[in-house]
Amino acid sequence: MQRNISAAMWAGIVLCFSIIPGLVSAGPPDNYTATLVMEGMSMPIARMGDKMRSENPMMQGMVSLHLNDAQKTIMMSSANKTYMEQSNDAKTAPSLDDPRVVVDKKQIGSETIDGHPCTKYDSVFYLKDNPSEKYKAVLWEAQDLGGLIIRNETTLPPGKMGPGERKALTELKDVKLGAAKASMFEVPKDYRKVNNMMEVMGGMEKMKDMFKQPAKPK
Repeated sequence: MQRNISAAMWAGIVLCFSIIPGLVSAGPPDNYTATLVMEGMSMPIARMGDKMRSENPMMQGMVSLHLNDAQKTIMMSSANKTYMEQSNDAKTAPSLDDPRVVVDKKQIGSETIDGHPCTKYDSVFYLKDNPSEKYKAVLWEAQDLGGLIIRNETTLPPGKMGPGERKALTELKDVKLGAAKASMFEVPKDYRKVNNMMEVMGGMEKMKDMFKQPAKPK
């Protein structure tokens, strides 16, 4: 069960970071906080340069840090004061905010998303050292937010996140430019490093308590 939980959790986290809106041309802001909405799930996120942070809405106190410069992801629990590190999986789609990624885009229209006037693009992106593996995405850049991508529909080819081709849509809401702080991307000094997700969550019993139970309708 431990292996299944860890695999599913890492897959979801990596998918979010792989298609999360990012820096695709010179200029768009790289410091902000926002709410990321994906497949009906909302999570608080923050970005500062090549670092990303997200808080898992399904598990109390679980935070993930994606450190693009170090090519690793850190999972930590504020409830248990534990954390673990894992290298980023090269088999997943590259992140749009990775400096090694090339993005070719073509304007296809304009739309207003959540009150933000956006320029809409068809795009293809790929790693510089692997140009044969290309990904398609439709991007909406908010003109009043400095060109920040607030909607991203990426097509994942078979084998990346399942047996068939899959479209994944992410949106940014409640964007606050310049609100991210360096401390958001650091592991607190009193946290203890462990070896796996089960230890991060404090064992099976504590893991059960971490999952939020939705209130039953009256």
